[in-house]
Amino acid sequence: MSITVNQFSIAFYEKKEDTDFSTKWAVMTDTSLEKSNQFVEQLHNVYNAKPSKSYAAFSEEKNTAFSQGLHSYLNQEVAFDHVSKETLQIFQAELEKYEFQETGYLLLIDYEYVATRYFMVGVVNLTEHFSIDTEFGIQRARHLDLTKIQLAARIDVSSLLHAKDDLKAISFIKGRAGRQVNDFFMDLLGCTETINAKVQSKELLTAIDDFMSTESMAQNEKSETREKVFEYCSERISSGEDADMGELNEALSVISDNEFKDFIQQQEYSFDDKVTLDKSTVRKLVKLSGSGGGVSVSFDRTLLGDRVNYSPGTDTLTIKGVPASLKAHLLDEFGLE
Repeated sequence: MSITVNQFSIAFYEKKEDTDFSTKWAVMTDTSLEKSNQFVEQLHNVYNAKPSKSYAAFSEEKNTAFSQGLHSYLNQEVAFDHVSKETLQIFQAELEKYEFQETGYLLLIDYEYVATRYFMVGVVNLTEHFSIDTEFGIQRARHLDLTKIQLAARIDVSSLLHAKDDLKAISFIKGRAGRQVNDFFMDLLGCTETINAKVQSKELLTAIDDFMSTESMAQNEKSETREKVFEYCSERISSGEDADMGELNEALSVISDNEFKDFIQQQEYSFDDKVTLDKSTVRKLVKLSGSGGGVSVSFDRTLLGDRVNYSPGTDTLTIKGVPASLKAHLLDEFGLE
């Protein structure tokens, strides 16, 4: 197993209307740490797989209590339980300030994956589930739903300590939790956003489209190139890594007489050597989709002009060969077999 858990604290919290904030807190013992590796590895993989993440940095203009406590711990000036207790207190204060009604667990984890040390802060909610016991009785219980985690930040310890200007030292999930909830979490950590992965990915896709439009490429060549770039980007996202512009240049320039890197320099695109990717945006390389007015449509780019045709003049989308599941619903709606 490639995960090594150094420290792990977990706090149960409950904040309900007209009741006092209540918590139960504990730091894992050495024996428990050995058993937590599989849990942290799953959390690590879930975090990597989250489609929308951005980057942040500690800000002197916000509450610096968490960052100061974290640095003290990393510099071995205070114990892990000390920074855990302090973070729980900050968490309580922020929850009360925003007046959220919440129940769940606050996780603080110091762990190593391959050759990188991370410090993760995450908020995991409880989900009810049912099971059947040996006597075939229905049992009701609650579990930590890692797959639905929306509030989590992961700090690259080496970058934080040794690369002061690294804008990617702190990553966080930028999902569907809502603006106010995301603001609460950033206030808890005392962070401000530095790099927006969605914006960077959108600019990269625009550059790719512009490059291919200037090249004498057949439609099938464009489709193959898009698929190749999409596969590369997907692999980088799955591994939690940024796209390398040199590797992207190789993928895009292989069927062209011109270099992608030369094109982006001429067009004055401002890409670094590494580009942070957003999964949902990158998917647009091979998918066309949109929704509005009660209609949602999504299809492979390769189908445009074949099974799917769009007429700008009449603003009409024609689909030949309706998907079987949708066709069955339509026939049933009209009382047809």
